[in-house]
Amino acid sequence: MKKLTLSTTVVLFALLAGCASTSVNRQTSASNCDVPTSKEESISLALIEQQVLEKQYYSALAYLENASDTNPRVLRLRAEAQRNTGMLSEAYASYRDLSLTCLTAYGHAGMAKILATRGDLPQAHQQMLKARRLAPSNADIRNDYGFILLAHKNFKEAQREFMTALQLQPGHPVAIRNMVISLILDGDSRTAVRMAKNNGIDSSEFKFLLSQANAFKQPALAGSNNIYHGAPL
Repeated sequence: MKKLTLSTTVVLFALLAGCASTSVNRQTSASNCDVPTSKEESISLALIEQQVLEKQYYSALAYLENASDTNPRVLRLRAEAQRNTGMLSEAYASYRDLSLTCLTAYGHAGMAKILATRGDLPQAHQQMLKARRLAPSNADIRNDYGFILLAHKNFKEAQREFMTALQLQPGHPVAIRNMVISLILDGDSRTAVRMAKNNGIDSSEFKFLLSQANAFKQPALAGSNNIYHGAPL
């Protein structure tokens, strides 16, 4: 696979490959790995999930301090909050623990995002591929795996992942935008324009996506000031 500089990888991953925030509540609530949960704890976790959805990561971490580490919902919420507050080492450990529960795929996907942020694309690819194999029908994971392929300039393979994500979850906002970027990079601007129009992406946002595609083509120096430090994936 082709190598990218650290700054190019971090900028584009931060801007384009964000884990869809709308998925947290739906997917973490789906399974507790059969861990017994009291009514009070369920209510508390639902409130914390809402805080994460609203990007209130610091308050979520405060409420999670006394939560049970044996509950996979707790592990995932903590990992997401840690990652989005820049606590990458702690988040990586939480995702690693999560990978040992019934939410294995989300653990590997989370570790992949942190590895990508650190510029370790080969290991990020391996972790996200594990997640994809474990949860092939998860739209967010297919989108994020597609972005890693995009970062390696495997445009056609990336487009297949984005299209899969869009068919699994129609209207997936991140996959749509990643698909537009991939079409631009693949030289199919006409289809990119049509897809943008069909999905409510206005001209100003399309210009922004075009600028990101152009930035993707440019060589970047490690340590560039263009890196968006602390930007969520």
